Amino acid sequence: MTYKYYKALSKTTAIIILVVVIVAIVAAYFAFQPGAPQQTTTTTTTQTTTTTTTTKSPTGTTTTTTPAGPTALVIETSKAYVVVGPKGSIVPPISGSKKIIVVAYVVDEKKTKPVENSTGFVDINPSFFRDYNVDALIMAARKATDPFIRYQIYEAVYKLSNEEVPTLWLGQYVLVRNYWSWLHGRYYHPTLAERYDLLWEDSNAPTVKIGIKDYVNDPHTYSIITFGWPDTFDPAADYETFGWAIWQNIGDSLVTYWKEDTKTIVPRLAVAWAHNKEGTEWYFVIRGGVKAYDGWHDKAYDISAVDVLFSIWRIARLQLDPSWMITEFFDVNASSVLTEDEFNQLLQSGELVAEFKGKTTEPKSLQDLLSFFGYSGDTAGVVKLKLCYPYGAILSILADPFVSVIPMKYLFDNVDELKGKYEQALADSQNGKNPAAWAKYIGTGEQEPTHLFLHQYPVGTGPYYIKEYEENSYIVLEYNPYYWNKTLWNTKPYGENGKPLHERVIYLINDDAVSRIEILKRGQADTGAIPVDRLKDIKGYQFKGTSFKIIVEEGGLEPTIVYIVLNANKPPFNNKLVRQALMYAIPFDQIKNDVYAGYLERLYGVIPAGFPGHNDDIVIKYTFDLNKAMQLIQKSGIDPTKYSFEIWYNSGNTQREKIATLLQTYWGQLGFQVTVRALQWGTLLTKTEKGDFDVYIIGWAPDYLDPDNYAGPLFYGGTKFSVLDYQVVSSVEEAQQIFSK
Repeated sequence: MTYKYYKALSKTTAIIILVVVIVAIVAAYFAFQPGAPQQTTTTTTTQTTTTTTTTKSPTGTTTTTTPAGPTALVIETSKAYVVVGPKGSIVPPISGSKKIIVVAYVVDEKKTKPVENSTGFVDINPSFFRDYNVDALIMAARKATDPFIRYQIYEAVYKLSNEEVPTLWLGQYVLVRNYWSWLHGRYYHPTLAERYDLLWEDSNAPTVKIGIKDYVNDPHTYSIITFGWPDTFDPAADYETFGWAIWQNIGDSLVTYWKEDTKTIVPRLAVAWAHNKEGTEWYFVIRGGVKAYDGWHDKAYDISAVDVLFSIWRIARLQLDPSWMITEFFDVNASSVLTEDEFNQLLQSGELVAEFKGKTTEPKSLQDLLSFFGYSGDTAGVVKLKLCYPYGAILSILADPFVSVIPMKYLFDNVDELKGKYEQALADSQNGKNPAAWAKYIGTGEQEPTHLFLHQYPVGTGPYYIKEYEENSYIVLEYNPYYWNKTLWNTKPYGENGKPLHERVIYLINDDAVSRIEILKRGQADTGAIPVDRLKDIKGYQFKGTSFKIIVEEGGLEPTIVYIVLNANKPPFNNKLVRQALMYAIPFDQIKNDVYAGYLERLYGVIPAGFPGHNDDIVIKYTFDLNKAMQLIQKSGIDPTKYSFEIWYNSGNTQREKIATLLQTYWGQLGFQVTVRALQWGTLLTKTEKGDFDVYIIGWAPDYLDPDNYAGPLFYGGTKFSVLDYQVVSSVEEAQQIFSK
């Protein structure tokens, strides 16, 4: 389930915001990148080539034969030829004056996990598709520091995602959301859900019984009618929008964005930060006086730098869904906790740089750094995070809700396997200087004891805590009495007397769209997950006896996409011609108009509009053409009547249900035996991440605003490389030298 509630924007304004976001991320990316570009490689090919050169000399004619090798793949982009292949590849003739970007690689077979042992969205894309060339391009773009190289490689990636189509790209959503007119303060951020304590209601908003216990929807309650269920309440394992929306409100990450601002990272649990000039070591000063509230036992836990590092380290250790964003960019075992004195001595060396709100400084003391960020309160230690390589979007990752801080002692107090071992675990790690020692206590995988415990009993430091829940029925959040920023709630309109105006938040769960509409109309909810093709049924609806109406806000493009995942590791989906045939058999115009009421724009590849790499001038424009689809099926050599498969979607998502039904009809006309099946959200995620599926429909809301956050999780096949070189050259001869080294 990919759902968010969006602020209405004009199409022009929305696109401008998206462009500004990308510019901001790009500026941050290159702000501290070191030196000259590295060299990179990508793409595999099976064709081998032998070239013969004949030259004349005074003594006669000499014939030289170049050893056979695979032919490198050449991808023409808007401003370059991207040539990718394994070391030893032969570069074919290239005609044209564009620059040549060479990406050459050697696959590390020992470190590359077999496809069948991989986990979707963790160490391989959801389609379980692997192509060495694609993977090398994605990794090269991820590590590139030259904008020209990076953007042209992403164009190549976009083009390959369009041609290979292990995922059938459908569209990019248009902003739309609904709510009662008594609700105020709504805002939209492309990656972070709203904080509910920053919203407020008219004091004369109606009071309506919700139908659960004695709860009512009144001006002090924010009620949301939706469908599905969070995959887990453990932030280190949750990787979907429902769970992230909850953790945005019950947890705290190190840094964040304020409301709809996409350009400036601001403090949250970290009050100040700095990095070395290479961008490979980051230091975060942790806010003092922060407590995590354990509402299950009415107990509070102090938060320190040890808890911060433990939480980030644990994400990598568990190796669950969002862990790739930590394991790819951070060396958690080389990270550590410093005291303020130790950090102060490091600052005196003059080797660290701090950037905040467009300004840069080289602080010479902790006091200098804190003053630069405008902070004068208590601190609770410093966390050093060691990066595997410089990466400009690192702060955006640390703003994500999955990095919410969990008190280490809470787990050691409550998980049976850890009880009584907290002090020893601290001592073993030397109070966070040797986090690798925690591996003695924390395991990996879905059955790991701390994960099983947090899955049911989450605890955080945010403005709310989970008071109670009943699975697939409701979730109740109550304001956190220990919240470190309660002074915000003394400011109107957010709250008064240290309490937020929204003292509680209630999620009502109902998988039936018609019932959700009626619940919203009755005022039992302030906003709801209403199918876009049913918005006409609620727009302008007036609450009886009042002037309050349901508002439907419409806007422009936003960075969330919807797509169809094929299991490219099994027949017939391991055949590219079959995948392309299925792409031609998708009635996009019908889906756009009948399913999404026009709130969807066509997408032809992995990178949406507004991001570097998106270029529809270089891709196949798939149209609905059953004759073309049938020709490709015949060319593929398969007999479609011998294949039966299921299309899955998450229960309650009527748009995806309708898409699945349309696909069943038209793909059936190609000869396939197709059935449609609804699964509960958690079940669908669990089964598909293990490769136990044929086809399913899902959406993607970005974790952070960079093309890598689409190309990486949605197209990267998990290949590891022992050599990955990239370089810009001017001729085929120079390109061949790179492959021959």
